[in-house]
Amino acid sequence: MKTISTEKLGLIVKEKREEAKMTKEALGLKTQINRNIIAKIEDKKHIPSIPQLNALMKELKFQFEDIIEEDASTDVFVAMMGEAATEKEKEGFEKMIARMLCISKYKKLRKAYKI
Repeated sequence: MKTISTEKLGLIVKEKREEAKMTKEALGLKTQINRNIIAKIEDKKHIPSIPQLNALMKELKFQFEDIIEEDASTDVFVAMMGEAATEKEKEGFEKMIARMLCISKYKKLRKAYKI
């Protein structure tokens, strides 16, 4: 799964802004984004809205692909299923996953009903 990397976004916005010799306030005026939001983006603590992201990409001349990363946290269960060597092993993984899901739902129900 591909996701927006706050790390990449923050670095690109800061680098491009500094290359253009712009302050956060100047960039904010050009993009209609509050300078505090720009600071949060650069600090990797905020992902802008789509219109804000489009304004930043246009003003700072970078592409959406520059801030995308492949989510490395592949579901461990999916990975395990792919590693199953035999049908019996695959069945074992399926049972384990089913039990874990049941336990998770049980815990949520207990919490909801304060049991």
